[in-house]
Amino acid sequence: MSVLGGHDASSHLATESFLSLTTRVLQIMWLAIALSLLAGWLLYKYYISVYDLFKKRGIPYYPSKFPYGCSYEILAQSKFLGDIHDEMYKKLAPNPMFGFFVVRVPMLQIRDPELIRFVLTKEFSHFRDRMFIKLSEKDILNQHLFNLDGERWRALRVKLTPTFTSGKMKAMFPLFVNCAEAFESLVVSKIGSDVDIKDIVGRLMTDIICSCAFGLDTNTINEPDHKLRQIPAQLSKMGFIDKVIIAIMQAMPQVASKFKARFTPQELEDYIVNLVENTLEYREKNNIKRNDFLDLLIELKNKGTLGEDMRDEIEEQKCQPFEFNNGLMAAQCFVFLFAGFETSSSVQSFCLYELAINQDIQARVKKEINEIIEKHGGLTYQAVKEMEYLDMVISETMRKYPTLPILMRYCSKSITTPYGYKIEAGDTIIIPVWSLHHDPEYYPNPEKFDPERFSSQNIESINPYTYLPFGEGPRMCIGMRFGKLQTKVGLITLLRNCRVEPCGATKIPLVIGPSSMLTMPKDPIELKLVPQSSS
Repeated sequence: MSVLGGHDASSHLATESFLSLTTRVLQIMWLAIALSLLAGWLLYKYYISVYDLFKKRGIPYYPSKFPYGCSYEILAQSKFLGDIHDEMYKKLAPNPMFGFFVVRVPMLQIRDPELIRFVLTKEFSHFRDRMFIKLSEKDILNQHLFNLDGERWRALRVKLTPTFTSGKMKAMFPLFVNCAEAFESLVVSKIGSDVDIKDIVGRLMTDIICSCAFGLDTNTINEPDHKLRQIPAQLSKMGFIDKVIIAIMQAMPQVASKFKARFTPQELEDYIVNLVENTLEYREKNNIKRNDFLDLLIELKNKGTLGEDMRDEIEEQKCQPFEFNNGLMAAQCFVFLFAGFETSSSVQSFCLYELAINQDIQARVKKEINEIIEKHGGLTYQAVKEMEYLDMVISETMRKYPTLPILMRYCSKSITTPYGYKIEAGDTIIIPVWSLHHDPEYYPNPEKFDPERFSSQNIESINPYTYLPFGEGPRMCIGMRFGKLQTKVGLITLLRNCRVEPCGATKIPLVIGPSSMLTMPKDPIELKLVPQSSS
């Protein structure tokens, strides 16, 4: 009995010990869960604490939700950016400006034309930069005029501006004509066919840009798979990794700056840099002058240093002179290629789509082109300048389909607006170009394609700073003249040889697809090229 009793006692003690241990484990688990929930709650409260920032500053604001801020679609890039901002634009009307958050980054949408003038022109020194993160200098091809900030931007802008004067455009025009003659044969060969119109006009844009920027005869008319032809198309398509990088930039700009993420693959960078260096060496060795973009870059490189003539800024330590080396040359050629291709090929594609579904407008454009070409005995710079209705058609295309649906500016110095709202240093400013261009207050019946809005009689009635296809102020697009000229040459060459009509694959109405920054159709624009005499 004593043995059995001892066994029962030991079993009882073991059971009690097990229960006690289990109880302690459960207590620790519950404590850990409680602490985790408390930590999560505190982290959540910290995360959303910024969302009342604009309320405290007395600025109207669009509501934000954890964890993405104002819109999940901005972060996921699952919807056209112009539509996302247009939704906020309409909901917060008629406030001249309002705040919103992308994740935890404060931004301000400016919709009042006078405030837009205030940001882009009047108080430009407070809003000179575009980027709210610093790009790595090791990412050579992104050290171009569009991305540079501060005095480096100003020094380079001052030096590059002479490249794009009317006189320079006229001197380059024979290069445009040479490319257009080859393009004409491609257009004629496609008559009677359904075509991806951007692919067709994109070949001409590539040849013009490569001729003027690189001094190269790429001949993408006959060699559509040329590497320089593929680069802009590849960069326009956002891969998963690209979307992740942009999401990180938007969510955590300070972290993104420290990681110094690349935006261009190393292989592409090496290709462009080597191409520019080889072209530079060949020109200097053979004393070649072509009156093109690269000629000016060579002059800047031979000078060696930029910013030395900005004495006031140097004395205030705002500017340090910097070397204009092969890398910076390559970066300017790179942005010339990408921006020049994407803007002009997109504008032509959208324009030809509208002409296809508005045959009366197309007939009037063709009549003007044929009459002025006959008057001048061929395609000349002066002939292009005289085509007023073509200019109106292109202007209306850029109103309805602005390549950049928004403009961005970064506030570097705090300032109070005429409305009494204070814009703080660090705020990112969004100017909703798409919304302004489609606001019936400024453009009645905005979905109608109506070139008469830009006639000499009507253009003066357009409210300043509501038409921004190239931006405005000191930082407006430096290549505006070049872009419009190559757009006109492409349209003139195509419309002289055929008409465009919708085909079975043409999407009517046109649907704009999701994109990080550009206005692009969801599907390729398919049109039919038909003979001139076709009724």
